[in-house]
This record gives sequence, structure tokens and C-alpha cells, in this order.
Amino acid sequence: MGMFRRKRPAAVAREVVRDHTYDDAILDIAAEEMDAGHLRAATTVLAECRAEPEVRALRVEVLGEHAIGHADELLELAKTNTDPDLWLLAGTAFIREAWAIRGAGRADSVGKDRFKVFFATLRKAVGPLHEAAKLLPEDAVPWAQLQTAGLGLQVDREQKDEVWREIVRRCATLYPAHWTRLQILAAKWGGSAEEMMAFAQGSADHAPPGDPVVAMLPLAHFEIFLEQFEEAVQARSALKIATLKMRYFSRVRDEIAQAADKWTRTPGGPHPRGLQAHNLFAAAFALADDAPRARRHLLGMRDHVHDVPWSYVAYLADDLEKEYSELANKYLDA
Repeated sequence: MGMFRRKRPAAVAREVVRDHTYDDAILDIAAEEMDAGHLRAATTVLAECRAEPEVRALRVEVLGEHAIGHADELLELAKTNTDPDLWLLAGTAFIREAWAIRGAGRADSVGKDRFKVFFATLRKAVGPLHEAAKLLPEDAVPWAQLQTAGLGLQVDREQKDEVWREIVRRCATLYPAHWTRLQILAAKWGGSAEEMMAFAQGSADHAPPGDPVVAMLPLAHFEIFLEQFEEAVQARSALKIATLKMRYFSRVRDEIAQAADKWTRTPGGPHPRGLQAHNLFAAAFALADDAPRARRHLLGMRDHVHDVPWSYVAYLADDLEKEYSELANKYLDA
């Protein structure tokens, strides 16, 4: 019978953009200047968005990546003045250095010696971030970075909750802070699926119309999906993997659609995390086979691919772009 089976067309590889799910040309210039050893542009672009927490959070995150390997130098420079942007950048650079040392794998894949260096580097971030928070008391971004540091340092829940309250008091909808809070509540970091999901649903319910923070709902579902996907992979069950991909998001499509519509039906203007949110909704609706919504959010992505959720869907890390292309080509013209 095999000779009569219709041959499946090969997926057309799309021109994918990785590690750049934002639109901020000034930030790109500042990052290039940092790579060339010049710091002024970085502190300038951070200073000009002190009253825009979403922009500021994105910029320090990207610049922190470009500062990996130079955190100690930034700290010494910060000590010579009272520039809150320099203190913020130094603290963030230590966090990015620490996570680069640790790697993205699960805790059981990280050796004891590497963990020691990870924790030591991460602890260096705390002082600079507190100094940045002291210099700009209404700035939510140092607190958001402290939350990330606390996650890695495995501080107790009371401290994590206290930092979360400080963030919300300053910016109740800060997208990356919600992302980290959701991770803190996830089972893989000592929380539970129930608490994580309740947080995601609350974030979507309380979000202002037009705010992409509603994407916490598909993110939470992808965290649960990942746990089940990894179990299926460990069981070496192709049937379980295929069934999970076909059925999980179909079952939760309606609640995710409600969140997505709350964002897209009330245009709130460009948002620094819009491309990231489109990634989450596009993958969820593609797996749910909701063609109109999948197409809408795939177009919103513009082939700018974020590792989450696509790395959760791919069987192997090297398959990420192939997995994305296969799903995207199903709903978009190749």
C-alpha cells in the first residue's frame, strides 16, 4: 500500500530571525556600540526611558546580554558615580553572566562546580540592583531584575513575594516581570501547576484591554505542555507525542482565544513585547488548528522566532526552525 500513499510535501524553510523579537533601532545601535567597547550610547538609551518601564526592561535585558564578560568593569565604573542606569546595567550584566555559566538545562544537568560559580556570580547582582532601586525609587525595572536573581538564587518564597509586591506597586502589568513570576510559580521551580495557572488566568483577567501581558495564559499552558512532552519523549512514545501535539491546545483553545482577543481587539499601540506575545499565541493556535487566529498571530510575528514556545514544541533543539516552518507554512503562503 505504501506506493499509493500520497507523499507529504517537504516543509519550505522560512527566513527566520532568531534572538530579536523586538523593534527598537536605537537599542540595536547602542548594542553595537557596546560590542565596540563604547558605553555612552547604552547609558543614554536607558536614561531616556526611565518613565517607560516596558521599554527600559527590554533595553537593559538586551544590553545586559552584550555586557557579558564585562560586569565587573561596569560595577567598578558605577562605583565612581551615582548613575542609576549604570548600576542597573551592572546588576543585569551579572545576572546574564550567571545564566550563561549555568546554561539553559535543568538543574540535574548542571555540575556542582558550575553551580558554585553560578551562585557566586548571581549574588554579585544583588547589591548593584538595590543601589539602582535606591537611586530611582519608582523604577520597577531593578526590582524585576532582582526577581530574576532571586529565582536563580533560590531565595525563600517570602522574599520572592516581597519583591513581586515591589514590582506591582510600580508597574502592575510589566511583561517580563510577569514572565519570571510565572516561572517562580511553575512546578519546575518548586511551585505547582495549579498556582501557576491561577496566576496566568488572573494576569489575563486583570490585564487592560490591548495589553499583551494576557500571553501569560498560553505561556502557562506551554509549561504544562512541556512537562507532558518530556514525559512522552522519555517514554519514547511517538504516539503520545503526536497525540499531545494534536489534542492539548485544542482542549484549551477557547480560553486562550478569549485572552488573545482581549489583546488584539483593542489596539494599544506598539508594545516592546508584542512579537514575543505573538509567538506564544501563534504556536498555541497552530497546534489547536485554529487557522484564522494562527494566521493572525503568525503574521504578527513576521518570522521573528522566540525560543519559547518553539523550543518546547521541537523534539530536538536543532529542529526548532524546521518545526516553526512546518507549522507556519500550514497557515501562511510559503
